Amino acid sequence: MALYSTKKQLFFSCVENLNLINSFIHDESVCTRNKSSEILEKRLFDSFLSKNDQIRFWILNLYQGGSSDNILSSVFEYNSSGIKWKSKGLPLLPFIEYAINEQRYINKYKVDKEPMEHLLDSLNSIRELLKKLKSDNIDIESSLKFSGALETLNYFIDVLNGKYGVEKVPFKLIYHFFKDYWDDLKDSTHTFRALSDLVAMQKGWRDTEESRYFLKCCLNQLEEYMPE
Repeated sequence: MALYSTKKQLFFSCVENLNLINSFIHDESVCTRNKSSEILEKRLFDSFLSKNDQIRFWILNLYQGGSSDNILSSVFEYNSSGIKWKSKGLPLLPFIEYAINEQRYINKYKVDKEPMEHLLDSLNSIRELLKKLKSDNIDIESSLKFSGALETLNYFIDVLNGKYGVEKVPFKLIYHFFKDYWDDLKDSTHTFRALSDLVAMQKGWRDTEESRYFLKCCLNQLEEYMPE
């Protein structure tokens, strides 16, 4: 197997830390008969990735040619696949906030309309869910809340159906909708099917050091909630 070296040098804040790490590596090398460089490589690799296979897969894809929108769409799709029309229950609000933040960097409006029909099906299912929530919660505050949600969602559905002529898909507003009603919609498979389609439809996502890093942070933070 070919071996490769890096020209980067590691600098430590103090000699005590350097000596301690050297001791850790030396003892493991003696006991496992692995090279010190192999041990250090594995430690670095694991610290940047994840012990969870699914998250590891996403991060590797992100840094080996995959785009942030493909990874984000895949995360939402993964969470949609619970049982009995439920989501897996992962805390994906930070991923919605990531999508909202990234909107400022998408300068050119371009849409892939292929997922549109599936998106509309999911939004219609969410509308039925909100209607049920409204009928089940008859207090004034809840009634106003779900009436507002239904009014907003109906507007999105009308825009996507072309009721108002040729209008741009209000991506940022729809992401904000799911953020605003997160507590009510987070358990439904339809929420994450819709989010997955929405991300896939929107083109022009950036691929920079910053966008990769912040998406990777979201993925790493998800590790403790992932199934074994």
